[in-house]
Amino acid sequence: METWAQALRQARVDLGLSRPVVAGRAGVSVQTVKSYELGLRRPSRSLLTAILDAVAVERGLRNAIMSGAGFAPDGDELGPRNADYQFSLDEARSLIDGLPWPAHVTSEQMEVMAANGIAQRLWGVDLAHEFLAPAERNLMTFATQTRFADRVRNWDEVATVGIAVLKGHHRGPVAAPESATAYFASVMERIFDGDPRYVRRLLDLWEGVAPRVPKVRWFYPVTWAHPAAGEMRFLVSVASAHEAAGLTFHEWMPLDAESWARLELVRGRSFPCPPPSLSAGQ
Repeated sequence: METWAQALRQARVDLGLSRPVVAGRAGVSVQTVKSYELGLRRPSRSLLTAILDAVAVERGLRNAIMSGAGFAPDGDELGPRNADYQFSLDEARSLIDGLPWPAHVTSEQMEVMAANGIAQRLWGVDLAHEFLAPAERNLMTFATQTRFADRVRNWDEVATVGIAVLKGHHRGPVAAPESATAYFASVMERIFDGDPRYVRRLLDLWEGVAPRVPKVRWFYPVTWAHPAAGEMRFLVSVASAHEAAGLTFHEWMPLDAESWARLELVRGRSFPCPPPSLSAGQ
């Protein structure tokens, strides 16, 4: 886009609209539309908004034209007006319960707020009866518990993702464990109560991991070894469920046919939870 005026004209032409039609829809004169498109006059915000409404350009182009003309973009105001646009926790829980792969919902503090049945069977947990306190459900605490850590074959890679997100958190990054918030300090207590092997690895990783601020959708890989069904490879898709409430979907999508087949074993049979003493090599 060379200029906002050229973009405005091109948007109209692309839709096959004449200047008189746009002027009539916007409630302005044809001369006004022409002078804006030729860059002969600087528009007022209200008149430019009326013309953009009349042409109904997509949000990205609208914002570019508004910015090019010297105004703040108003694209955010064009979002859905329905109050239920985003997911409540109950709605998010209902959605993941119907998915054919493991899925869970986290808070912005990385707490597991809900997990579907197949996820709990894969992990070997019963969230209705254990991990009831908020800090107990923080994903970072799982990093040093052998019950879970021993099952993650790409442990360093997954731990790096968690550290990077914490160090770049939009509500205030956690630069180092010793400078943590009061909430995260309680999480750290549980982390340090875990297996010393994983605690040491976590602290070593912390030093070298760069901060990361996730986008609205992103991914991380998990290779999970179930004690009975075997090893499965997942790509976890992370997407916002409710931005204001800080809720996020994590969907564990199997990466290959073998992983799908082994996941079906987990779905169809009730395997016991792996004992905490089970090592990665067993």
